[in-house]
Formats: sequence, C-alpha cells, structure tokens
Amino acid sequence: MNSVKSIIFIALILFFLFFSFSPTIFELSQANKLADSNREFILEHNYYWPDFNLYLSKVRQGWEGRFTALEKYTSEKHQGSLIQDFYVILGSLGRIFNLDPNFSYQLGRLILSPLLLLIILMLVKYYFPFKVRAQQTQTRFVLARQTWFDRGFFWQIIAFLAIIVSGSFPRFYTDSQGMLQVGRFMEWWSNIDALQRITFIPHILFGQVVSFYLLYQLTIRHSGNAPQNDRSVISTKSLILLIFLGNAAGLVFPPSLITLDGVLVLLLVVKIILNIKHQILSTKFQINSKYQIPNVLNFENYNFKFIWNLGFWIWDFLFIIVTLPSLLYLFFITKQLPWSALVEFHRTHLMMIPLDQYILGTGPIIFLGLFGAIISIIKRDKKWQPLILWVLVTFSFASLFSVIKEQSPLRFTQTGLFIPLGILGTYFFYQLMQIRQIRLIGLIGITFYLLGSIYMMKTSLDWQTTFIRQRVGANVPLVPYPPQTMYPIRAWMDGIRWLRDNTNHETVVLAEITAGNFIPAYAGNTVYFGQSNTVDYERKQKEVDRFFKGEMTPVEAKNLLVNGRSKYVFESVQEKEKSGGRSLATIYPFLKSAFSNSLVTIYIAN
Repeated sequence: MNSVKSIIFIALILFFLFFSFSPTIFELSQANKLADSNREFILEHNYYWPDFNLYLSKVRQGWEGRFTALEKYTSEKHQGSLIQDFYVILGSLGRIFNLDPNFSYQLGRLILSPLLLLIILMLVKYYFPFKVRAQQTQTRFVLARQTWFDRGFFWQIIAFLAIIVSGSFPRFYTDSQGMLQVGRFMEWWSNIDALQRITFIPHILFGQVVSFYLLYQLTIRHSGNAPQNDRSVISTKSLILLIFLGNAAGLVFPPSLITLDGVLVLLLVVKIILNIKHQILSTKFQINSKYQIPNVLNFENYNFKFIWNLGFWIWDFLFIIVTLPSLLYLFFITKQLPWSALVEFHRTHLMMIPLDQYILGTGPIIFLGLFGAIISIIKRDKKWQPLILWVLVTFSFASLFSVIKEQSPLRFTQTGLFIPLGILGTYFFYQLMQIRQIRLIGLIGITFYLLGSIYMMKTSLDWQTTFIRQRVGANVPLVPYPPQTMYPIRAWMDGIRWLRDNTNHETVVLAEITAGNFIPAYAGNTVYFGQSNTVDYERKQKEVDRFFKGEMTPVEAKNLLVNGRSKYVFESVQEKEKSGGRSLATIYPFLKSAFSNSLVTIYIAN
C-alpha cells in the first residue's frame, strides 16, 4: 500500500512539473518556426520584465570563471560581492555540464522546482498523518465512510492539490471581438499565478525551498510537536547545515529569511509567555519536561560525535542570532555603490500591494486559510501556529514597507504564502467534513474548488502560449522594449557577439536601453546604462538620450565617455531613432568604426 501511495505522489509531482514547464517546452518546440527569418530564437524566462538579462549576466560571470558577482549594468568601479552570487554559482554549475548561460539558468528551475514540491509533500505528510478515526458504536457503512474521510492519505492528496492549484478567482471580460473571456486577477504579477510559481525564478524558488525546510526543522522536528525520541536533538552536522542554509537564504532571497526569523521571534514570545504562565499557575515548583533545558552539550567519546541537546525553544533564538550575518552583510553592502542602486530604485519605484486585486488574485484559498486558522485557534491546536504566524508575518512586513518606503511591499508576498494558506485551507475542509450531515456538500465543494482551480491554471497556460505565439509571429518593432517581448534580430545579436569575442569584458559599452540590457548577458561587457541596477538611473538615461540625439558637443560627449569609462559605443535601431538616422561618427568625429554590419555599428572612442 505504501508503494501505491508513493507512486500516486510521484505521478502528481511529475504531472504538475510538466504542466508548469509546458510553456517552456512549447516555446522550445517553436524554435524553428519564427515568422521573421532574420530573427533568432533564444530561450528566456519571465519575459514580461527586463530582469531576466540581469540574472543571466550573473550566470555568464560564473560561466566565465568568476566567483563573486559584479554589477555589469553600471560603469562605476567596484569589487565583486555575494549579492546575486547564487546565479554566479548556477553559471559555474552549468559550465561543468557544458550548458550555455541560458540553459544554466533553466538548470536552476529544473533542480529547485522538484525540491519545492518535495518540501510541500513533507509538510503535508506532517500536518495530515496516516490515521483512521473510528467509533465502535457505528455501523460498518458509516465506519467505512469515516475511514475514507478521516484517513490521512486522502487529506494529504487534498492538501497537496490545494497548495499547488490554488489561485485567482476568475475574472470575466470581453475581448476586442466582444467575446466573453476568463482571465486572472493581477496577471502581471507572475508569482501569484499557480501555474508559473511551481517552476518560477530560481532565486525565489531557492528562498521558498530553504525557508520552509528550515521552518519544518526548527518548529516541527526539533520542537514540542515532534516525537518524544526526536525532540530537541540536533547533531553537529545538522546544526552546521541549518546555519549554512539560513545564511544562504538571507543572501539569495532576504524576504524568505526575514519572514522565517519573524515567525521564530513570535514563536519565542508565545513560548516565553506560556512558560511564565505555567510558573505562575504552578502550585509548587515543577519543571515541565517541555520547558526543561537538559545538558547543554554531550560529547560521546566512543564515536566522537557531538550532540546538541538544548531546550527546543532555545533553537529559535540561536538560529536568529547565527543567521544575522547574512542580513547584516546585505544591510552594509547595499549602503555602498553600486549595490545601493537597486535599493534606491525600489525606494523610488515601490511596487505597492493593490489589496483588493491581490486578494482576488490569491483566490478563495486566502479565505479558506483564514477559516482554518480561526478553527485551530478556537481548538487551541498549537500544531498550526507556525503556519498562521507565517501568514501574519508576511502581511505584517508587507504593511510595514507600505509605510516605510525602504523596500517594495509586494516582495514579501513571494515567500511562498500559498503553502501555509493551502494547508490551513485543507484543515478547514477537514473540520467541515467531520460534520456528517454536510459531508456530501463538503465533498462536492472540494471537488468543484480543485477543478475550478485547475481550470484557472489552464487559463494561465493558454495566456502564456498565446504570448509565445505572438512572439514567434512578431516582426515589428525591430528592437523592442521591454527587451524580452520579442526575439532579437540576428544581425543585432552579431554585433553583441562581436563584443563578446573581441573585447575585454571589463570594458564599458554605451548603448540605448535594449542593447544595454542585452550586452552584459550575452557579451559579458559592462554597460553605462541598461537596467534598474544602474547607478543614477534617471540621470544616466537623460545623458544617454542626449548623446544619441546628438544634443551634446563633441567635448561634452567625450567627457561623458571618459567619466563613464566607456570605450565602445553601440549604434543600432534604437540609437539611430534618437539621432534621426544620422551616423554618430558625423556628430562626434572622435568615434571610429570598429565593427559594422547591416544593422549595427560599434565605435571605439579615440
């Protein structure tokens, strides 16, 4: 029977992985079907935003042999840092497997998305264990029916499905032909989409995988909820692993660690309050084994193995302390150029939470999860506390940064909120099904809810494949912005490849926004301007516009290149649109052609 259960879950995991990867698979199948023969296919991801090339530029650095990440989207001199070093490591890993940078990025999705589903399965199996509730006074028919609805395996499947498929309420609208269509709320926020989030951006997947694994280890396995023989015991190797993973999560996706630490702080407060209450109410001094702190350290000489056997509530405090270095590192490094640019951009371009749209985009599970949380509080079941606190901390930080303009509040909704909501929502269904009189209604409700949610995932698939078909068939404009909305012209990419093959990648290139966004990712060069990580983004954008419009004197233009350490100037469609078709060499005589084809001229500044 256990093998059958394992096969069922393996089948579910493989199905949803394939379902989520199907837009990527479909795009690969279109590689030789581009309508414009002058364009070339490149595999990208999350192409609604200009961030893909930012990640790809870090992947390329690892692929080229770097160990720390440089910011290639700004020309100021700086040393490498651990910010986004996750993608540098992906590039190094891709090089080992002889994958180009684009497929090295996809490797992160391939590795982390199955891990995310396994972490979800681990949590589901804990919260809905294999148990059958039966009463001797019942008939065989009722017993069989209760056995089915009280069996943990049934609820594990429901919980797993609820977490994976839960998504937006349907949004009804009419298209340009007057036809009624079904869409999702907040379609522009990819992470809220049930289909996309399973195999989403690698560093966000990493944050979710690690943070929920740590939540399980710290609040379940090594807590008062764990089996007695496993409680409060951590080996040295496990301790080192937890510390490493915590700091890695802080460096790779800080909101995940901040949310986890927030949950641990609140759990500490709850435990301390309960401990004080226990001491006050106790008629005589007793040490409850749940709060007792045993030997701090036990060294077993016979196998030289350290066993850390602290009171489980101390682990929360210790973990917070030992993971502070990663957050402190980020705090101090983002005070320095160029790493301060991203923080400054988020400070001035906040992604606020449109609360009504976010609730509609999250879908029914946000209400089902709330009902499940209320029931667990009424029943005083502490088992569900970490999940409730995860939801509470997520919205608390989102609200905090809606007032304190230091970070985009929407970032804190990317920490895997769908996981605790899905488990709590299933708990609500479970409690509902304990009422025999409404079981049939409850079962019908669960069925319609899951089928409706899967249908909404299908609408996302249709939406994504439609967008890919449009990309495949598009031929105007020649060079777009945002960069990933079209496949690039081959001759345009040839110019970028010339930079890759014929220049020192430390040299700086001046270009308009789309070429500036592509060059670090596909050539490896630094650019003066090209992404929100560019220092003084607005000022440089105006300077670049003036340069290509020919509004600068030769002296001003040369000073711009010298001060920006720019040795090369990339001129193509966007740049010529600014200059009215005039050659830059006629405007600025100090520029000499180093490369030229039908679409691109690359100048070197003398």
